[in-house]
Amino acid sequence: MATLRQRGGEAPPRAPARGRRRTGGLLPGLGLAVGAAVAMGGAAPALKALGTTELTAVQIIQARALVGAVLLMAVAATVHRGHLRVRAGDVWLVLLYGAVSLALNQVVFTMSLARLPVGVALLVEYLSPLLVALWVRLVQRKHVSGLVWAGIALTLVGLSFTGEVWSGGGLDGPGLGLAFLAALTLAGRFLLAERGLRSYEPLVMSAWGAAVGAVTLTLAGLAEPFPLAALGRGTELNGWTVPVWALMVWVGVIGMAGGLALGAAAQRRLPPASASLMLSLEVVAGAGLAYVFLGEALSAEQLAGSALMLTGIVLAQLAVLRRRAPAGSS
Repeated sequence: MATLRQRGGEAPPRAPARGRRRTGGLLPGLGLAVGAAVAMGGAAPALKALGTTELTAVQIIQARALVGAVLLMAVAATVHRGHLRVRAGDVWLVLLYGAVSLALNQVVFTMSLARLPVGVALLVEYLSPLLVALWVRLVQRKHVSGLVWAGIALTLVGLSFTGEVWSGGGLDGPGLGLAFLAALTLAGRFLLAERGLRSYEPLVMSAWGAAVGAVTLTLAGLAEPFPLAALGRGTELNGWTVPVWALMVWVGVIGMAGGLALGAAAQRRLPPASASLMLSLEVVAGAGLAYVFLGEALSAEQLAGSALMLTGIVLAQLAVLRRRAPAGSS
């Protein structure tokens, strides 16, 4: 990676801090965040179907990351031709964003699922909005509205109902540690993206992050060759036989590339605490699409939890919408 090529030798374009936080920019940002959450949650049915194949969880993650990275890099190279390079001083940022907040996050969360009920693992991972808000308040010394704290609390309570955390038996210490590491790396994704989006377009940041993540995951799996023959086989999805390669394209294009690019674009218009909370809608979107594609109906508790999550997210966004761009607010 070399110095970012610039028009007329100027510094890389920075997203204006005030413009990002005005209501006119927030509404499109909220729409993009909803789209990102739906895209990421929309991969859930395909991921579940892939889990019944001979592919391991790590191999599924590797293939998804590779598909998403190739697509994002191709689109970014077309849209931002000549402006894809990263400055030497920002290489560390891109490496951390891709290798830690994307690749490591997926691996440790997948490992936590092997030791914890899905609902518990999701609840712990989605402590990330709380961690982001704490970072903003305690480290960056910025004000965080009381409505944002209330929204985070309601969202976590709702997530505990949606994930039915009381089911599935006892809790596993190492599993909880892995899930909390997933929360830390997910929080880092929002904070690193906020730093990178000051200088780079969302599509460029997403493309480089996905590429670094895909390389990291590929290198980590060299000891176990990928079973390419498995891609040509079929697996069942709600009574239909679907080729494995088609499901892999689904999770790579929609869940990885779409979710990452839309999420980065949303974060350019939203404060990090707000963006991280919005993307927790992935859980609600995944549950809804699981009902559509897999026939998995939500229980009364899960519906109540989804309503609580939505209420919490709305509360937090009201705090952002009511603010009139005071510097340093979140």
